[in-house]
Amino acid sequence: MKATTMATLTLAALAAPAAWAQQGAMPPLLRDNAAAAKTPAKTPAAPKMPEAAAGIDQEALVSRYGKIVERRPLGAGGLTAWTVEKAGRRVVLYTTNDGQAIISGIVWDAFTGRNLSDQLMPAMPAVQPPLGASPSRPAPGAAAVAAPAPSVMAAPPTGALNGKFTGALPESIKAVDTLAGVKEGPGGPADTLYIVFDPRCPYCRQAYTRTRAYVNKGHTIKWIPAVLLGNPAQGAPLTATILQAKPAGQAEALRRVLGNKEELATPPSKATTEALARTEAFFYAAFQNNQVDKVGVPAAFFLDKKTGQPRMMMGISEMPVIEEIFGRLP
Repeated sequence: MKATTMATLTLAALAAPAAWAQQGAMPPLLRDNAAAAKTPAKTPAAPKMPEAAAGIDQEALVSRYGKIVERRPLGAGGLTAWTVEKAGRRVVLYTTNDGQAIISGIVWDAFTGRNLSDQLMPAMPAVQPPLGASPSRPAPGAAAVAAPAPSVMAAPPTGALNGKFTGALPESIKAVDTLAGVKEGPGGPADTLYIVFDPRCPYCRQAYTRTRAYVNKGHTIKWIPAVLLGNPAQGAPLTATILQAKPAGQAEALRRVLGNKEELATPPSKATTEALARTEAFFYAAFQNNQVDKVGVPAAFFLDKKTGQPRMMMGISEMPVIEEIFGRLP
């Protein structure tokens, strides 16, 4: 029996597929279909490199998306996997045997439920300064996705952002403080948790909901909106609703768009478009500087007062991570 594959396309409906992919599991619909298949999967023979269709140069087509680092047969569905590098970032693309389509995403074997894309991902390097990620956290998931929290350890009773800081403020904290956003609370840069988010991201909304008690207790958070999940025509008007609200109404706009998931669309001004570009540049530079090539939101930045070093953390949607930063509420 010829093996059948199914590809989960990125940047269209990211939240659910990305969440399952990061947990190493097959999405429920595909898993159920695979379980229902009556014909057991056969052990595939060693795959052969599919031949390009007559007159179609697949390598030339793929090279439009960056420098080709590696080409490999996927072994199912007649797909070829291409690792492509552009601007320091690597992605895996797939071409069909006839060369008529280029696919980006996670590829599953429809009969066995095996994630065929895992074998193509490079080993994740350790996170390094200058922004400094938590050494107790694995790296975030797929590039430009709404990223759920990884497994976390119990948080200490005293948060990393608590206490006094008398040293020189790190340049990375100064930089993130200049990004356009909505600040809740009275704290200065050394006392602020900065969260870069996309208003369409379900984990960003969860982070907003779960930090309400901390804001009410006087902790400071600056929410920095960005368009990172694709489709700027949809994302930019939502961020513009937040950024272009009057100062006294920005917190309410944030609550409605991020907290309530209201589709409030405002045409972005030139200033908003430029602000979003600056945030996007900072966001991707932070991951690149930390040698992390799987990018996701929400992403948090803050000054760890226990070490005096800036940190970048994922998983801010989960209470153990929030408690590690702010401490436990009484």
